Amino acid sequence: MIRPILTAFGVLAAVSSAVAQNTSKPDIATCSQAVGTYLTSRINEGVSGPEHVGRSLLSLTSDGQAALTDSAQGGVEGYQPFSNGRGVWRCRPSEGDAVAFEALILDFTFPTQSEPDPKIARVTFLATVDVNSGKLTGSATIAFTDLAGDPLDRQALPITATYEFTGVRVTFSD
Repeated sequence: MIRPILTAFGVLAAVSSAVAQNTSKPDIATCSQAVGTYLTSRINEGVSGPEHVGRSLLSLTSDGQAALTDSAQGGVEGYQPFSNGRGVWRCRPSEGDAVAFEALILDFTFPTQSEPDPKIARVTFLATVDVNSGKLTGSATIAFTDLAGDPLDRQALPITATYEFTGVRVTFSD
């Protein structure tokens, strides 16, 4: 008899917690304005001015999935080649004509001669979309773990790199 009561209490506590979290989220209509695919650019400031570093396609779906394809996937100095990334996204509170979001993308690295052990990368995006112009601005943080590690444990992963990016929503121009 005690077990069903404890189980029911646990379910009610979980539902109450979920309801409390939902009340602080931006409304669904606002969040849906971020759905789409964005062509992004990473720019570093070099000695002689801005230096184009890389491009990517970041896609956000209406059911909370996120996908990333990056121009550096073949590998660049200091990084192993890596797969397309998949993950999730959620809306964050924002002001004005913008939608703020956080995306969590996971991908896998491929072994190289100099780095034979594959890894899992966790890429966390914090970004804002101007709903009128479709312009995207934000930052990304990259962390790695070995294949046996937990890429979902943000606290346990050391940050390897961060970068700022800009982007535009991909649309038909005709």
